[in-house]
Amino acid sequence: MVGLVILNTMSSSNDNIEKSTLCDRVNARISATLKGIRYGSVILTIHDSRIVQIERIEKSRFDDLYLENGDGI
Repeated sequence: MVGLVILNTMSSSNDNIEKSTLCDRVNARISATLKGIRYGSVILTIHDSRIVQIERIEKSRFDDLYLENGDGI
């Protein structure tokens, strides 16, 4: 299980609830993206200190499809 915490460094008390909710939503999206991936990458694109895009690249491994003598699919 992979955990992720995005820290809120702003100190304004009025914005704390909104920023906390935003951080929770971003954490949930990243966690959902990571869920179930066995091989691959998750790429976060950041502009002006904000996450603007999440990419998931999942790879499939076919090692179990090859025969012992080296023949392929």
